[in-house]
This record gives sequence, structure tokens and C-alpha cells, in this order.
Amino acid sequence: MRVCNINIYVSDLDFAIEWYEEVLGLNVASRRNYPTSVFLQHESDTPLVLHKAEKDTDLDIWKDSATILTFEEKNLREKMKDLKERGVIMMNDEPQWFPDGERIAFKDPFGNIHELAEMRSDNKK
Repeated sequence: MRVCNINIYVSDLDFAIEWYEEVLGLNVASRRNYPTSVFLQHESDTPLVLHKAEKDTDLDIWKDSATILTFEEKNLREKMKDLKERGVIMMNDEPQWFPDGERIAFKDPFGNIHELAEMRSDNKK
């Protein structure tokens, strides 16, 4: 079995396209299923797909079960500063240590939780 897509459910697909492009810097790779979904272009082989949903989610990170996308960043604090300037709210004031490096969680406007991670150099693939 292999993962063929990672789906991100959003209540407003057009706003989600704008947000993921302008704030996270991801671009639309395909609109073939628009207005139901669009594929986002990014550095991984597994497609990210924005899907239209009826309502936003309300997860409580580290309390509710969830699937969380983690985006690797070379300079975590620089990326955090950039996202904060764009109005993104981080789930912590400072990055949290984990065995492979540091990470910090943030929410998109639809309640989906994602993380940024700066990997320790000895743990890079």
C-alpha cells in the first residue's frame, strides 16, 4: 500500500487556494477537479489536495487525534517570523524540541493543524 494523496479539507476552496499560495508559498498544480478540489504543487512526491468541505475543523492539538502535515524548513525561526507577519498564529510561543530537531505547529484558517520543522543535520535523509 502507498499513500497516493494527502487531502486537506477546507470550507472555502477559493480562499484556501489564495491562502496556501500567498501564505505558504504553494502553487496550484491542477484545477481539473475544481470546484471540488485542486492539487497543490510542492517538493514531495505525494500530492497535496485541497478539498471542499462543509465546515471547518476544531482540533485541539496534542489532545485530539489528528493527521498533521509537517513542512521541513532550513531556518525555522525565519519562517516563523515570515508567517507571523502574514497573520498566521503559532500554537506555541517558541519551537518545541523533538528527537529529530525542533518544530512548531500552526493552524490554517480552516482549523487544519500543520507543523514546521527544522531537522537536526545528523537526522537528514
